[in-house]
Amino acid sequence: MTDSSFTHTQEPVLIIEPGRTEKNYWNDLWRYRELFIVLAWRDVSVRYKQTIIGFAWALLRPFLTMIVFTVVFGRLAKLPSDGSAPYALLIFAAMLPWTLFSNALSESSNNLIDNTNGPITS
Repeated sequence: MTDSSFTHTQEPVLIIEPGRTEKNYWNDLWRYRELFIVLAWRDVSVRYKQTIIGFAWALLRPFLTMIVFTVVFGRLAKLPSDGSAPYALLIFAAMLPWTLFSNALSESSNNLIDNTNGPITS
């Protein structure tokens, strides 16, 4: 005794094929660049919305760190810099990859802790 008016809708199935992510990674990143920009802007605006100086803090913080490192290592410790580049520029260039690595590791561990219970399904 089945009701003929009942239609069974099937949920779409996600198929993950090995090796396909590397092949389409850059294409997908380029295709969804607007989404990436919107999500990055949302993250920055939420992070600095409650501060007094707002978005300027994102630029001021690395600049102040560069100044402190330049004074401590360049002036007080008198560590030499190779070549003719300004010492502050060398410090800033060295800080960029370290800051990227440090923030990525910190945020990924925070995401793991925040999502320990897994996704909420209903």
